[in-house]
Amino acid sequence: MTENLLLRLRLRSGLTQEELSDSSGISVRTIRNFERGAIRRPRRSSVEMLLDVLDPELKERLHTAAVDDLATPVGMATDWLKVLGPEPGVWRGGRPPRSSLLGRDAEIAELGRRLRDQQVVVVTGMGGAGKSRVALAAAEEAGRRLDEGVAVVGLGRVPREHETGPGEALRLAGEAVARVLGTRLAEGGPHRLVVVLDDTEHLPLTTARLVDRLLARLPRAHVLVTARRPPGLIGASLYEVAPLDGDTGVELLRSRAADACPELDLSGCGERLAALVGLLDGLPRLIEFAARRLRTVSLDLLLTDDRAPRLLGCDDPAAPEHQRSAGAGLRWSLDLLDASHERLLRRLARGPVAGGDVLAGLTDAADVGLLADLADACLLQVDRGERPERGGHYGYRPLRHVRALLADDPPAVTAP
Repeated sequence: MTENLLLRLRLRSGLTQEELSDSSGISVRTIRNFERGAIRRPRRSSVEMLLDVLDPELKERLHTAAVDDLATPVGMATDWLKVLGPEPGVWRGGRPPRSSLLGRDAEIAELGRRLRDQQVVVVTGMGGAGKSRVALAAAEEAGRRLDEGVAVVGLGRVPREHETGPGEALRLAGEAVARVLGTRLAEGGPHRLVVVLDDTEHLPLTTARLVDRLLARLPRAHVLVTARRPPGLIGASLYEVAPLDGDTGVELLRSRAADACPELDLSGCGERLAALVGLLDGLPRLIEFAARRLRTVSLDLLLTDDRAPRLLGCDDPAAPEHQRSAGAGLRWSLDLLDASHERLLRRLARGPVAGGDVLAGLTDAADVGLLADLADACLLQVDRGERPERGGHYGYRPLRHVRALLADDPPAVTAP
């Protein structure tokens, strides 16, 4: 929804935000977020309720206008078409949170393009970077054009392969897929849909086999996989979700803090908010945890001795345990590797923050292999740019929140 159009309609009507809220049934906060562009994909029903008050004729024209060769109503603004376009396609499985998604439009568009061009796409990135949110938004866009829409299968609660064995893990994951697809789709056929396999880093063999089975039964399906460490899927397109930049991270922190504690005044705190976002590596989940924590702990206290990562979490029973706190998320990632990986990560975390060339301290190919595994598991930040002063080597840096969590050594970071 465009900022200028909604604002212009409200001002033309002579209504305050509060009066528009009373007349439409839409909350003042939602109207405010619409007007400042914080809600990129608003619900169709919410927009229609606003148009019922602001411009009923526009609402009717958008539904009845003549369309061009691309099925676009002639003369209608593109941003309004996104809002009042076709209803989302069929959706099976878990839906993303209702909160707004900030700073991800370009990534959603690129991932959607890849999903149209490729049959299998893997979305990877650090724990808490927003892989699932971005993947589900891209799947929703793609699913609008497919007969069977989107099917989302969360695999985070399936036990790790080394706990149950690959055969049992595949059976449990297959049952999860069948429950979401339903009997008709599970039997296979030329159905057109997007299947999202979410939270799969602990099931690399299972995921690869599951994708092969899905495409054998549903040859016209597209599969979108999310994982902190991508499975070995030959021919898949790999897309890495980056952390938020500093400005967007601060915007997210302010927005979520206002939701959690509307009376909290963060004006004049820009530099300290930016410092907190930097400490949390721009990871949306940790930023949202921090916003909730600001209800009870001051910003200055969170920044003292880099203690924020140790204090962040939530008690959401719908989330897998490894997604409920920063410490549990780190332990989950480490447990997917072995003790030698953790020893190397701890060694690197004790080094200087700005760091020199970490390769200089690695003695053999085995150590370099461990370093690559840590980077592949998104436990190290990788600078892939060519840097002449480093001889063209990649740069590797432990994440700041990982440094903070590891600084105390066990038992500060324990299994959930």
